[in-house]
Amino acid sequence: MPMLTPSENKTVSIIIPVFNRAELTERCLESIANAANRASYEVIVVDNGSTDGTKQLLSGIEGDITVITNRTNEGFAAACNRGSKLASAEWLLFLNNDTEVSDGYLDQLLNCASSLESCGAVGARLLYPSGRTQHAGLAFNNECTPYHIFQNFEADHPSVTESRKMSAVTAACMLIHSELFADFNGFDTSFVNGFEDVDLCLKLKQAGRTNYYCGTTNIIHHEESSEGRKNHDGPNLRLFQQRWNRMIEQDDAGYLAAHGLTIEWTATGGTYKKLTHEVSSLTHAENDSAVLLDLAQKKYVEGLHEEAAALLQRIVSSRMTLGKDDEFESWQLLGNCMTRLNRAIEAERAYLHAATANSESERPFLGLGSVAMLQENWTAAQYGFLAALSKNPNTMRAEFGLGVSLLARQQHDEALPHFSRVAESDPSNADAVFYLYRAAMESNRPHLAIGALSRYLESKPDDAEFWFHLSGALWKSGSQDDALSACKKVLELNPDHGQAKQTLEYMSSHCLANA
Repeated sequence: MPMLTPSENKTVSIIIPVFNRAELTERCLESIANAANRASYEVIVVDNGSTDGTKQLLSGIEGDITVITNRTNEGFAAACNRGSKLASAEWLLFLNNDTEVSDGYLDQLLNCASSLESCGAVGARLLYPSGRTQHAGLAFNNECTPYHIFQNFEADHPSVTESRKMSAVTAACMLIHSELFADFNGFDTSFVNGFEDVDLCLKLKQAGRTNYYCGTTNIIHHEESSEGRKNHDGPNLRLFQQRWNRMIEQDDAGYLAAHGLTIEWTATGGTYKKLTHEVSSLTHAENDSAVLLDLAQKKYVEGLHEEAAALLQRIVSSRMTLGKDDEFESWQLLGNCMTRLNRAIEAERAYLHAATANSESERPFLGLGSVAMLQENWTAAQYGFLAALSKNPNTMRAEFGLGVSLLARQQHDEALPHFSRVAESDPSNADAVFYLYRAAMESNRPHLAIGALSRYLESKPDDAEFWFHLSGALWKSGSQDDALSACKKVLELNPDHGQAKQTLEYMSSHCLANA
């Protein structure tokens, strides 16, 4: 095997967790040694108690490699976290041992990361050995379930070679800044060999970071070659849904529509289809603004945003006579479609036209605030939501958006009253209650969240995550006995809640020490 070349002032620490399959590990390390990159690197291999020839293989490698040997298989997340603690470089690259990298892969990932403001995690184009696509980013379908979008497409398909912002990417090859990874306490070990990467990506996104898919890399991935890789899929999915489903929105339609596609789901999986072109086949009798607007509204509700947008473009660009209400609704709905399709400039243009058509409505300003949030322009988002509230002070969506915009700028104290107002208006609004809790904890005023959390749990008594949030708020506010009771409630509802187990042990030992 070629030696892993030593280098000083390393840019990237490549962390590879392994469990058996020594032949895959050898191929992976050979590919790293042979790949030409300007960026310097070190390699850290975390052996999760392998019982084959992995130990002998690793002991024979010379060069810039560190080997950590665990006595037992601690799982992917724990192995990555342990490896990160020994990393000396500015960037971390988590890499599966069943991958084979190629020239320039490190440079390409770093270039993507450096092009982003508030960079989160950067994922790579991964290909099956056959040459078809294994990973081109993770998207969320209409059931808010993550999946590998454009999987099995040709490697040179425009949807695969296009680099873009994504909600999540796989940790089979994931680049992230070392300080950022540490700030978020690494991967959550409550997940066992699955969903820990999506969980981290969503935490990054929630904190205002941008996750990105780099479509220029060329990395082979043999996928799920480790023993027991899928054994915990059921519990992992349940934990993920419990934690995130209230905060996830479908986003795959925009990525698909950008390439003229849609997807139909059945019990056996998804089938990609070309978008229909009903717009071009409308009869002359249907060439009426009210009819077209009605059809566009139906398309929008069905999630066919590209087709709805085409109908609306036909309305606003034609010379047909529009009533004032039709003009406003057409521009407003076009803005909504463009927002769903991640076409921010066109969305802004449509919302501004809608505001001109009806200067008294708060809806266009809600749209402008939402588009600004998608662009992570938090100042513009605040202006949009403030304008919406000036039109209608009872717009809870604007209150919530304003709170999120303030929170993204670390203005926790200022965000609190906005989330409080939404939670008071709708005590069962999980998003508002969660963000209220988060802002209260960050501003060291946990008592302000306790009432909202308690009211939420009156209507949702089986929500283990919110019992856990309540436990934290009670503990931080000094109500230790109530905090213990709430933490025990979490484990009654979810005995496998890893964070609750650790927290309960800490609380109990702390109370015992004080006693």
